[in-house]
Amino acid sequence: MHQILIFNYGRHCFEVKNYLSTIFKVLIFAAVGAILFWFAYRGQDLGRLLGAASEARWGWILCAVLLMALSHYSRAVRWGLLLEPFGYRIRTVNLFFSIVVMYLANMVVPRSGEVVRCGVMTKYEKVKFSRSLGTVVTERIADVVVFVAVAVVVLMTHADVALQVLDDNPSIEEYLVGLESHVPLILLGLVAFVVSVIMVIRTMVRRNSFGVGERLSRALHGLKDGMMTVMGLKRRWAFVFHTLLINFIYFFTTYLFFKSFPFTEHLGLTAALMIFVLGTFGVIVPSPGGIGTWHFIVMEVLALYGVAKDPDGGAFALVAHGMQDLLFAIVGLVAMVMLPFVNSNYQPVVPDETEPNVQENS
Repeated sequence: MHQILIFNYGRHCFEVKNYLSTIFKVLIFAAVGAILFWFAYRGQDLGRLLGAASEARWGWILCAVLLMALSHYSRAVRWGLLLEPFGYRIRTVNLFFSIVVMYLANMVVPRSGEVVRCGVMTKYEKVKFSRSLGTVVTERIADVVVFVAVAVVVLMTHADVALQVLDDNPSIEEYLVGLESHVPLILLGLVAFVVSVIMVIRTMVRRNSFGVGERLSRALHGLKDGMMTVMGLKRRWAFVFHTLLINFIYFFTTYLFFKSFPFTEHLGLTAALMIFVLGTFGVIVPSPGGIGTWHFIVMEVLALYGVAKDPDGGAFALVAHGMQDLLFAIVGLVAMVMLPFVNSNYQPVVPDETEPNVQENS
């Protein structure tokens, strides 16, 4: 009895600790986002900013929002293609809901969404967490390959725009120059960290202390299988199509937002591509959804194309980013509410043999 009470007390303390840790993270990232947002909009007149934002043409904005929703659906279908070789036949509604919940989670705690969506698959489709996480890694690798290819072409053909952004913001240029001098040390530290992690994992797997090594070994095996699933894809061209479609929508949505304002309607696809490339670097910064950093970069790029930062560039960034966040928030919250209902009587088919046939179609 005493052991049970001690165990329950310990578990309760652990849950409270995790809860407090989550709240702390949310507050920290919210503070970072608020500071960066203030930095991006400092000195701008609120009245003029809202006045420029009121010039928005909501028909074009609706088209942009619907296109963003289509990209989420495409991402859901692509994820289903990666899980197919394991024998899973996952409902598209669960895939779509997991994707929009991922974006909602990223708004709260950056980079947490990937874990959350894998958790949704584990709960409602009984997909092994490590295996689904491996497919997520494969997705990210595919997206990075496409983005790098586009970024190289855009920056090589329009390097003057990126260099002008640095010239107009010497503090950023000084930071990058200072960072460059520490690249060897950073790489050495990264290599040392990776080697240390690998050694610790190997030791845990070999000794199997308290059964942790065995569980870790199974998790790593599932992660590796998930990453290698692309080798057994039955519909590889569909995977390529959706990867290209998702990234195309990301940049073309910006073009539709251009058409939403009289002061940006003259901008073309080249400017949209530049914002897509440079704005992505702003989203990488660990702030909720790129708040502040994305706005700052977009205003700087628009200024080079003749759009005044105050208030036009600020209004564009505010509306474009705000509508994306609004979509994430509404659809994500609806998905969280609907998931238990749409799966109340659903029994997923769990395959007996979940090893992907990596030889097929290779």
